[in-house]
Amino acid sequence: MKTVIGPTQRAFLAELRSYLDGLDAELVDATRAENIEDPMQPREHGRRFLRRLAADGWLGVSWPQEYGGQGRTEIEHWLFAEELYNRRLPNGLLTLNVIGPTLMLTGTEEQKADYLPRIINGELVFAIGYSEPDAGSDLASLRTRAVRDGDEYVVNGQKIWTTGGHVATHYWLAARTGKQEDRHRGVSLFIVPMDAPGITVTPIVTQGGERTTSVFLDDVRIPASQRIGEENDGWSAIVCALNFERMFFHNEPRWELEQLAGWADEHGLLDGESPEAYALQERMGEHAVDVEICRLLALRGASMLAEGKVPVAEASANKIWWGELRQRICDTGLDLIGEEGAIAHGSPYAPAHGHLEHGLQSSPVWRFGGGTNEIQLDMIANQGLGMPR
Repeated sequence: MKTVIGPTQRAFLAELRSYLDGLDAELVDATRAENIEDPMQPREHGRRFLRRLAADGWLGVSWPQEYGGQGRTEIEHWLFAEELYNRRLPNGLLTLNVIGPTLMLTGTEEQKADYLPRIINGELVFAIGYSEPDAGSDLASLRTRAVRDGDEYVVNGQKIWTTGGHVATHYWLAARTGKQEDRHRGVSLFIVPMDAPGITVTPIVTQGGERTTSVFLDDVRIPASQRIGEENDGWSAIVCALNFERMFFHNEPRWELEQLAGWADEHGLLDGESPEAYALQERMGEHAVDVEICRLLALRGASMLAEGKVPVAEASANKIWWGELRQRICDTGLDLIGEEGAIAHGSPYAPAHGHLEHGLQSSPVWRFGGGTNEIQLDMIANQGLGMPR
């Protein structure tokens, strides 16, 4: 990796940690408890926390100063997000790390002036409207349709797996404006307020207990000024946003490994010279190395962004490694704990506070959230290794 964490980055981290250590403890504790319970979207305390960071100039670390940011590199931005994640505090997630940077690259000047100040002030929360009941991995087959009507579009259709749809203020919506057979060449992208007439949000609860949603759109009217890019050319902005999203899969595996190591240490399983202790030490060591690889994969992508490059295959590799490693660590934990490991997250009797049980229950989502691993492998082969389709 060409760019490493040097004195500038270390000084930045020291300044950030000093700032975070000095924040109001009551707000931090309430935000952390809320975020551990549901890290997918900031809720009441999370939004207050992000607005506090915004008021102190700590959101948008890599955003240009003209948009209210600190003008640092994507490496510092990634380190900022990682530090907050390690403290189990919200870091802006999709809105700050994905939608904002994509708007800078693909939005009109009017859209940037409207949305970027509100994003960096912590006022807006976006949800993503890509997947549909019949369009997930093959997103180009989506059927939600936007029909031009004067200065507006009228949208009808259904989206599914819209994480945070129940708390978001705005929707990053992909809809078909061309013919069905045009596939990705007939897709446009829009920004829609979630309280727009005709939008209905219904809950979906996954087996891991996370809440996601279905979103129904019935004659929803969207001003043409809220289309991102040209009509039928939304695919490029979708791809841009997905690459940013895959770079900000943070080091959750480190969190799971800490829960596993804490439980094993508490029960004395890492001590002694028995074959079982040696075997567990070896396996834990392998997981620890894999956690560091996870971090280096993400930093490689941040380094490429800092150099003005687009980490397509690299972002896909990060996403795959991240999800599969989380499952391996949770597998190890529940194999070690035994039948008590099945006690659900939230129970006071759950070993390791139930985080490993919850992680394994959630693991199927990691294989398709942000793009299925099979498609990511194709992207690594085609765009990273130059192999034919």
